[in-house]
Amino acid sequence: MMYVCPCCQQPQPMTKVDVIDVRKRLDDEKLTEKEPFKRIYFGHGRQSSVFVFRGHAGPFKKHKHVTHDEVGYVLAGTGSVTVGETTRPVHPGDVWIIPANTPHGAEFGDPCDVLFISSPIDDPENQDRVWID
Repeated sequence: MMYVCPCCQQPQPMTKVDVIDVRKRLDDEKLTEKEPFKRIYFGHGRQSSVFVFRGHAGPFKKHKHVTHDEVGYVLAGTGSVTVGETTRPVHPGDVWIIPANTPHGAEFGDPCDVLFISSPIDDPENQDRVWID
C-alpha cells in the first residue's frame, strides 16, 4: 500500500519508518491567511497515522470518523474541545481520545497545532469524515 508523502510528493510505502523533527517541519509549513486549516501528515503505518492539524483561531466544524479513533494532543493554542456531548478546555500538553463514530469539534482562541494519532489510518486519499451541522 502506498501514499504520497506531503513533503516530497513522491509515493511512499505505508510502513516507512522515520524519525521526524516535528517542530522543524511545522516551522517549514506555515499556515497562510487564505488557508482555514491544514493537515501536515508525518507518516502512516498499517494500523495508524500521525498528523498535525494546524488552524487559525476560531471554531472547527463538528464531524465524526466512521472507521477510526483519534487521539489529540495540543502542541500550541488554547481553547475547548467537544467530544460527544462533553466540552472541556484545552491547553498545550492536554490530550483527549475520540472514539470512532463520536461527533467532535473544537474552538480555539488563538492559532493552534494539535497532533493527532489515528487508528486505523487516517488516509488522506479516502477520508472517512462525516460533517455534522
